[in-house]
Amino acid sequence: MILFDIIHFERPLWLILLPITLLIAFLVTTKSANSRTLNKVVDQRLMQHLVYKNTASNINKWLGLAAVSLCWIGLAGISWTKAPSTMFENTQKTILVVDQSMSMYATDLKPNRQTQLKQTIRDILDNSKEGEIALVAFAGEGFVISPFSQDRETITHFLLALDPLIMPVYGSNLTSGIESALSLSPNSAEPVHLIVLTDDLSEQDQNTIPALLKGKNIQLDLIAVGTQNASIIKLPDGQILRKNGRNVMPTTPIDDLKALTTSLGGRFYQGRLTPQSLEDITDTALSNEQTQKAQNKSIHWIEQGHWFALPFLLWLAFQFRKGMLFMLLLSVLYFPSDKSYADPLDWFLTPDQKGQQAVDQGNWQAADQYFQQPEWKAASSYALENYPEAVKQLNNLNRNAADNYNLGNALALSGETDQAIQAYEKALEQDPSLKAAKENLEYLKKQQQEQQKKDQQQKEQQKSKQQNQDKNQDKQSDSSDQNDSKDDQEAKKDDKNNEKQDNTKTPEDNKQNDNSDEPEPSEPEKAQLDKEKTQALNQWLRQIQDDPGLLLQRKLWYLHQEKRNENRFSQEDGQNPW
Repeated sequence: MILFDIIHFERPLWLILLPITLLIAFLVTTKSANSRTLNKVVDQRLMQHLVYKNTASNINKWLGLAAVSLCWIGLAGISWTKAPSTMFENTQKTILVVDQSMSMYATDLKPNRQTQLKQTIRDILDNSKEGEIALVAFAGEGFVISPFSQDRETITHFLLALDPLIMPVYGSNLTSGIESALSLSPNSAEPVHLIVLTDDLSEQDQNTIPALLKGKNIQLDLIAVGTQNASIIKLPDGQILRKNGRNVMPTTPIDDLKALTTSLGGRFYQGRLTPQSLEDITDTALSNEQTQKAQNKSIHWIEQGHWFALPFLLWLAFQFRKGMLFMLLLSVLYFPSDKSYADPLDWFLTPDQKGQQAVDQGNWQAADQYFQQPEWKAASSYALENYPEAVKQLNNLNRNAADNYNLGNALALSGETDQAIQAYEKALEQDPSLKAAKENLEYLKKQQQEQQKKDQQQKEQQKSKQQNQDKNQDKQSDSSDQNDSKDDQEAKKDDKNNEKQDNTKTPEDNKQNDNSDEPEPSEPEKAQLDKEKTQALNQWLRQIQDDPGLLLQRKLWYLHQEKRNENRFSQEDGQNPW
């Protein structure tokens, strides 16, 4: 709490004890005044045996009241000076290279290798608290799923949507995955921590990867997913992957993977990581090059509350044994037990501080209930996939480039494509180097153009259908006029010919009659059809929120088309799809 932009209270709830203390003092003083009125009724010689007189002076009482009041102010964390403090940030860069080939559906690990791979990555993300992490997935080609970011939750969301079936090119090309990872760090002298999770290694990979990593400051950790036991590949729809009528039975070349890792000076792991293995992977010793001063300095208030507690301690020292009870109370307050719930100071945390504690514990549901600051409330709503609430909170901010980028993501996942495009464009105006905003903007514009083409095609089809109906109606009217203009005599003379012609034209006439019998939709029915089309279109747009993997799949396909235009790879090269 800030008072007049000059005085700051870190724990303002302690100030509630100020009026309570003054009220108690007032009641005690009033009681002593009532005792003086009793002297008018009771004889003085009897009164001295009935009433206890406190020998303490009034000065001591008022000093005690002032000291206690100052103590409450001190416990409230009063401060009137601010100072900037230099912050240091960890610049360590870690890249997760994840195999997303069809062999990840192999069932030698229950339920399959893909489940263990995702759980291993989540364990690594949970243990890694500092530094920037990027996510690269590869199958027949390598793709950058998430560039370097300190937001572990974003990578977790991408991880949940990642699946071998959404990869645009099937196969297992570890070399392409490592090339995509190295493209994120073009400076060869920059230290990079490479964590590779795969279940296969080809001869081409064995010959190419050492040349790729040669001369680069790379720390390699390779985690083999799967076992050497042959097992079937069970697809999500329940079918078994087969080739030439036989089941595909992939195995993990443990020895080859271990030999490659050892030759590159890396560390090799297999299967589910133990706590010690996770500690070895995530606790990387940092050099001075990997630690730098943050661009922004933290402005904090210098607390001066200890000076306000000093008068109370001095007054308490003069009370001798009378102050022992207060000293015991202070020892309870200032020396909490090991259990966090026994600390009385936790009762006086602000809602935002409680929300931050919930975030540290991974409880976003509780954090969303505590947070009051719009930017924190937006973050918790986004994490809980409550995108409309995140949009509402972000609209209340004076947004910078990052806030506009987050607003665009929330709007896109809410189905508000036009507004999301505007948010991305605003973010790029503020920070043209924001690559993620540029990629999302291009993707949404492409989606919008495709949707406009589909709408145009539907309109043309409806127009051509309407024209055909009009032509049929004109033919029917012309034929009826011709039949009415014929004379009765000509009809008798050509009776046989007419009967023959009628027999040949009967199917066509019947078809025309059937078409003429169909009633045209009325205006209310047309309005109802338009309403149903609008509802179907809105439901289709909302599928972006229901299926996050679809958005990632279309992004990967777009990146694949760019690479294919460069004649790098294609599925027709004869690569195995597992």
